[in-house]
Amino acid sequence: MKTPTSVPRPAPTYTVKSLVKALNILQLLADEEPPYTLTQLSRRLHLHVSTVHRLLVNLVRQGFVEEDPFSGGYQLSYRVLRMGLRVLDRLDFRRAAHPLLRELNRHTLETVHLAILQEAQAISIEKFDSPLPVGLDARLGGIMPLHCTGTGKTLLAYAGEDLFNQVAQSPGLRRMTAHTLTGLPQLRRELERIREQGYAVDHEEAVEGLCCVAGPVFNHSGQIVAAFSVAGPATRFAPPRIAELAELVRETSRQISYRLGHRRNVQSPSGSG
Repeated sequence: MKTPTSVPRPAPTYTVKSLVKALNILQLLADEEPPYTLTQLSRRLHLHVSTVHRLLVNLVRQGFVEEDPFSGGYQLSYRVLRMGLRVLDRLDFRRAAHPLLRELNRHTLETVHLAILQEAQAISIEKFDSPLPVGLDARLGGIMPLHCTGTGKTLLAYAGEDLFNQVAQSPGLRRMTAHTLTGLPQLRRELERIREQGYAVDHEEAVEGLCCVAGPVFNHSGQIVAAFSVAGPATRFAPPRIAELAELVRETSRQISYRLGHRRNVQSPSGSG
């Protein structure tokens, strides 16, 4: 008689509520413009003031949060910055891209920045400012929508259908300017064009008066790992200049991707339209 085989039970999942609440405070301070007062944090997180105060005392004591001496609010500390920089140091493509993006910045005299995909948004992880009087104020850590920015559309073009559906459904294609593509058929055609030509153009779709030309960064297996763009005022982005920048972006994309071991032609992502 065989002994019945016991079915292994899944390991229990433990939730430390106070830890989750503390992490939510850090996330809010990271996502929004600090500093936040105790009352504002309490309202935004729907937590009692005494609970937020107790968590903040510990976060301040451990060096993750600090009080702003001018407003009396709370903001992330430089310890969090150091932790974030350690994460960036692990990104091999960032080190490979750095000198080439620096050269692109020097050659074009426009703002150049590098972005990665993070939770259905593009987040800036590297930037080189324009030396010209009017440039793009693209801050590190800035979050950009995928459907109306150069780097965002580039990431979306090569990421696949699942991400496209996610962007389309929640919160939808928000209109940022009069030039924003808000129709799904239009956006799908735009993504096809990006894959065909190897670069994306933002014609004042996210911010009035600002344009950019963006390109992809592929790893050794042909997967997109980042996108970069050359951005500046629309007055400096006439059609002939866009064509010139597009060639520079395509060549920079090829060189960075080559350094990462990419040797093959990039195919459209599986299931993409």
